[in-house]
Amino acid sequence: MIGVKGGPVQLVLAQRSDAQLIHGLKREAFMPLYEIYRDDETSPVMDTVDKVVCQLAQEDTDYWLIVYEGRMVGGVRVVRKKDANLISPMFVLPEEQNKGIGSAVLEQLFQMYPETFCWRLVTIREEERNCHLYEKMGFCNTLSARKVSGNMTLIGYERFFKESNGEG
Repeated sequence: MIGVKGGPVQLVLAQRSDAQLIHGLKREAFMPLYEIYRDDETSPVMDTVDKVVCQLAQEDTDYWLIVYEGRMVGGVRVVRKKDANLISPMFVLPEEQNKGIGSAVLEQLFQMYPETFCWRLVTIREEERNCHLYEKMGFCNTLSARKVSGNMTLIGYERFFKESNGEG
């Protein structure tokens, strides 16, 4: 088990054998959003265990389990691209949200991938807490938007670092 210690929040590199665990955590974390938006097209709730297995097998992907105070509370997938790293998805169980876990995870990722010039992600515009988190962490709205349904729009965010040492 490869892990990164960061106070009460730790990241543990997931293995293929963790696919079922990731699938369950992801479903539980995204279910409240699914119940609001009923998005069958893009919701991670609709992902299968096989999709998680495939993601874990991708050479350009690191899937991290989020451990908070010794408990598995979520995950974050980093896809390493030539021009940027993509966070897709990052999720924390509903009962563990608003405890600073997301901020701590992002800070650790910035430290763990110091060569990354640009980070990218997509989130739901209507979810103000998500947007606030990413903006607080230095991400800027790319002004790209895709209407998924009458009440849900996906928007992109990017964070650029001035130098490749992780300082932005």
